[in-house]
Amino acid sequence: MCKLQKILLFEKIREVTFLALSLSRKNYFICLKLLEGFKAEGLEHIVLCPGSRSSPLALAVGAIANKSGTKFYPAIDERSAAFLALGLAAATGKASIVITTSGTAVSNLLPAAVEADRSCLPIIFITADRPARLKNCGANQTVNQEEFLLPVCREVINAPKDGIHLIISSRKVDSIVKRSWKGAHFKTGPVHLNIPIEEPLHPSYEEQKEVLMGWKPISYKQELVAEEDKKKEKLGNVLTNFPKLDPSKPGLILVGPWRGRPNDLKEFRESLKNFQFLSGWPVFADPLSGIDSEQSGVVQFWELLIAASVFTKGCNIQILRLGPLSSSRKLESFLKETKGKQILITEGEERFLDPLLLAEQYSKGMKCWLTLLIEKYKGMDLKPGRESIIFSSKLYSKDKLIRIWLQNNIDKNAIVNEISIARKLLHYLPRSFPIMLSSSSPVRDFLTFSGKLALTRKCFSFRGASGIDGNISLAIGISIAIGSLILVCGDLAFLHDSNALLLSEPKKNPLIIILIDNQGGGIFRQIDLDDFYVGNIDSLFSMPQTSNPSDIAMSHKIPFRKILTFNDLKDGIEWAMQLSGPVLLHVCTNAREDSLLRKQIVNDLKKIID
Repeated sequence: MCKLQKILLFEKIREVTFLALSLSRKNYFICLKLLEGFKAEGLEHIVLCPGSRSSPLALAVGAIANKSGTKFYPAIDERSAAFLALGLAAATGKASIVITTSGTAVSNLLPAAVEADRSCLPIIFITADRPARLKNCGANQTVNQEEFLLPVCREVINAPKDGIHLIISSRKVDSIVKRSWKGAHFKTGPVHLNIPIEEPLHPSYEEQKEVLMGWKPISYKQELVAEEDKKKEKLGNVLTNFPKLDPSKPGLILVGPWRGRPNDLKEFRESLKNFQFLSGWPVFADPLSGIDSEQSGVVQFWELLIAASVFTKGCNIQILRLGPLSSSRKLESFLKETKGKQILITEGEERFLDPLLLAEQYSKGMKCWLTLLIEKYKGMDLKPGRESIIFSSKLYSKDKLIRIWLQNNIDKNAIVNEISIARKLLHYLPRSFPIMLSSSSPVRDFLTFSGKLALTRKCFSFRGASGIDGNISLAIGISIAIGSLILVCGDLAFLHDSNALLLSEPKKNPLIIILIDNQGGGIFRQIDLDDFYVGNIDSLFSMPQTSNPSDIAMSHKIPFRKILTFNDLKDGIEWAMQLSGPVLLHVCTNAREDSLLRKQIVNDLKKIID
């Protein structure tokens, strides 16, 4: 090789090296600007999963945390990480960000994305990806990940397919941030931001220092992007274009799980109180409804009233349904059998939420609907009619009979079972102590048996997709945001999400896990299954496991106690409240006996309220 060739080769190597250094700086710079943009929008929490392709994002997270105090939580398992972030979002009302690497890591986000979609919770998934040159050519870890979350996301945003280093202006970064943040909060739900990152992925020490000291690409323009004007929707004056009910005639108010923005809950509560005052209608409230515990007209044991056949088939009563249906087959059957008009009001949720296809839906919220209704009856003396007062009084008196019967027959019984836990647990907690119920038997038992006491505190449960996946991760996320929390979950839900115990979350407050161990899916014993021609309930449905939850707790160095009596439970809760981080209280119950007890309660109640 001649001297000239050597010089040209040297120059080429130097040019490639310079470009590589410049590219890694650009990757790091853009990642940093994206996270700074989210911080400016209100981001408080980031959940970070490990990976090589996402390393520029990880380094940017470290810089943001050091610079602005944004909190981040490392997580090994992307599935668990996504549920942790969803728990944070549920508690704060703000989107958290989950950052993952490429490949199957992205597919593990889907369960939490589905729940976020159906529960209307804000969350942003940022996933690192391979650039286009590595797609569809057999390169390692390249998949069509930009499509994985598409069916359930409010927005799927793709950065330049050849790499984020091609983003050359602040306007583009600002646009990506605002579109992502608005997508997660305007029509509340999940957003997926997929960002291809070209190699080299790892900026050197000097490059990181340069960027943090103020380095910018030459092409990076500092435009100021004006915020989009917020358009305030005006209340229409056309009083004919909304569904109406007659407050003077008999009716019911069904309040399902709250699905609105946290800031709108106060107005919702006031609107509910005002309508109930005008109509005198009884209120059937879900523990997850978020209504005020002092709300007038609350029927505590409405599901037991329905089960005990208090209502005649085909009864003609109006029904105001607020939010999605509670998890009650008996309620669904009741709604199908009534003949009165049904209206479903959602808090901005425009998707149709009536699986029974019986209600006329109004999506602009309870406050707006009530304003229109009052204007419609302007000048009239709105008050409950005689027929409505008689109807309500009968329900209240029968509800009282059920309350007294439960106190005498369940509360005085010392046996620890799923029904008595739903009855007694809340008495052992401070009035405002929050609780989370897993999406299987616990949430149903508390709905049926806990009464008005469940409304005295913030109650969480994830009923969007109603899966048992992610229960512990969700609870950890909630407890990070709000402090002490009790989680009531079943044994299969605990085992399914035991990877959550690997999360490196701060352990400032106790997360008390009350594990109801009924040797498998006890919920399936509540289904009216005929005898099996082949197979049995344990092998096909319940699936009892040999794993001991206490051993799992010990392996993770989590304090635990076995609970045999209600005195044990009371003492265990007092003990756990003095600790920090997850604490396990292991309660063994008998699923078959509890299923029979639920049926016996309904049969006994039918006799006393006839």
